[in-house]
Amino acid sequence: QFAADVAHELKNPLTSIRSAVETADRVQDDPVALERLRQVIAQDVKRLDRLITDISNASRIEAEMTRVPTEQMDIAGFVHDVVQTYEAFSREEGAVSVHYRDDTMGARLLVRGRDGPLGQVVRNLIDNARSFSPAGGQVNVIVDQSNDGPQTIARIMIEDSGPGVPEDKLEKIFSRFYTDRPAGTAFGNNSGLGLSIVQQIVTTHRGKVWAENRAEGGARFVVDLPAM
Repeated sequence: QFAADVAHELKNPLTSIRSAVETADRVQDDPVALERLRQVIAQDVKRLDRLITDISNASRIEAEMTRVPTEQMDIAGFVHDVVQTYEAFSREEGAVSVHYRDDTMGARLLVRGRDGPLGQVVRNLIDNARSFSPAGGQVNVIVDQSNDGPQTIARIMIEDSGPGVPEDKLEKIFSRFYTDRPAGTAFGNNSGLGLSIVQQIVTTHRGKVWAENRAEGGARFVVDLPAM
């Protein structure tokens, strides 16, 4: 199924590029039309590059989850370290800033997992939140503690300042290659694999991930992992 999905997704931009190239031969004397076709080709090349990169990452992560043993992780410290890698981006003019908050009241929540894949989960969700936030907006990354019956839960929340998620798409956005994005967001920067990869990794760590809309606006993605 994955191979069939990949073939379908690669075929769409390739078909578009082929059509643009064939059309270009017929509009050589129309610089406006040629420029429009050039933009179509550039966008489709960008889309192909993003797809190939994310497909490669998905394969690497899957291999890592079967090869690399799990380890005991301080989840608050781990998430904080990931957020700190975004500090340089946050200083750029008009950039979306990323802020960290620990709401565990000093509790040292330990989870058993693999730092590579779990780091990918946090980065994918932050990158997704930044892509939906307006220029100069803010993404909040919060670590909190919850319970599922007797099981202590380490909860990671990523909140954006974007348009939110249509209620009928809150589950569908985790489907492989889902790329339905609001007008004004950068379609070519997203392959539709990011949230699918997030769900796959979280599931293998015996956790849950879901999306919800914030009352004050924007979306919130929640990852629950069983704590030790």
